[in-house]
Amino acid sequence: MKKICIIGSGITALARAWQLQQRGQDCVVLECSDHIGGAIQSHREGDYLAEEGPNSIQVNSHEVDAFLKSVPGLEQRIVEASAEAKKRFILRDGQAQAVPMGPLSAMTTPLWSLAGKLRVLKEPFIPAIDTETEESAANFVQRRLGEELYQYAINPLIGGIYAGDPEQLSLRYAFPKLYALEQNHGGMIRGALAKMRMARQNDAPKVNKRIISFKNGLAELPGLLAKALNGSVHTSVSIQSIRQNEHGWQVIWNGNSQHYDQVMLTTPAHTLGQLPISESIKADLRPLNNIDYPPVSVLSLAFKRASISHPLDGFGVLVPECEGRKILGALFPSSLFSGRAPEDEALLTVFVGGERQPELAVPHTKTLLTNVLPELESILGISSDPTFVHHKHWPRAIPQYKLGYGQQLAHMNAIEANYPGLKLAGNYRDGISLSYCIESAVKADTHDE
Repeated sequence: MKKICIIGSGITALARAWQLQQRGQDCVVLECSDHIGGAIQSHREGDYLAEEGPNSIQVNSHEVDAFLKSVPGLEQRIVEASAEAKKRFILRDGQAQAVPMGPLSAMTTPLWSLAGKLRVLKEPFIPAIDTETEESAANFVQRRLGEELYQYAINPLIGGIYAGDPEQLSLRYAFPKLYALEQNHGGMIRGALAKMRMARQNDAPKVNKRIISFKNGLAELPGLLAKALNGSVHTSVSIQSIRQNEHGWQVIWNGNSQHYDQVMLTTPAHTLGQLPISESIKADLRPLNNIDYPPVSVLSLAFKRASISHPLDGFGVLVPECEGRKILGALFPSSLFSGRAPEDEALLTVFVGGERQPELAVPHTKTLLTNVLPELESILGISSDPTFVHHKHWPRAIPQYKLGYGQQLAHMNAIEANYPGLKLAGNYRDGISLSYCIESAVKADTHDE
């Protein structure tokens, strides 16, 4: 039986520890701060509930579904998003336009011009790019769907997911499923049709795909995982040394020396070099410090519902770069989940900064409000001051899978090969979403033996 030490307590760490414990492995999770969950932090203040990091989980695979069901006490805490969650808005010419949900609405939507819609019809006839060529997400969409669909569909979407620059993000690594559609099926439309045919022919049980949170926010997930791990999670830990020896790995924490067969580092890539590890490993980890994490400010605001002219009947509104606004977008959490704001109020979560405008992601709440409130007044028709304000500033927020990211991934593989028993894991490696982090932790069983 292996003895495993996991450094960090984000969702990747806790999900992996839970998988190991269920298999009877001896596992310990060490967190240097006084709280668990990494970026998953929920702030409850009376009737208001603000998320400081991720706002929901997309249950879109058997692995994620099975994992959530395995956590004791979690299922009864789940809150599913309302049907309105399917509706999304994109800003065009200052107006929040609904994103089409089907072929008919795609033909009639004012979000795209007739020329832009007709340009999409060429997509099935555009050849796939050579596999040796790495392409940005922007170039891929411009090549296959045209400039207008890039500006008023994919550009704001990428701003909402990565807070990133589509011209710098690698399609192959930032959006591997899109890349696979072209490489495996010849294009996006062909790939979508092929997947629909495969789904109809597949007799395996279907996943109940849904968007979820929990009654007291996403922080319930790491909280219940830590409880299920039954004393294996330690916070406010002081780690003095992480050293490789002939027997495996020696970790000295809180003054005690412990031996482990495996050490998993799950802290952000830019903090790996701060760990008390040998100089040779530090030198090998140093290139990972070049992974960009742009700043993002997350501003949760509540308003009297009567003072908002927009119906807020959807997931949220995304803002294309070409609209020249000072926000990346806004989510409508109180429209999606119950218990987020008083009955006569609405809660919004606004994102500012990212690769697009890093200078606007400031730590000062008053400065942020000066920029954000006029935008919300213009976009959503808000005519009052907020009744609730909660601001979380992330100086380094979301890892960017930029062009050339394959070299970073190859470097991570080389580090693990050079130092047996050392593992690198986190949202900088297998995808940034909570679903990807959970899947990578679950699937690690298949290649760690």
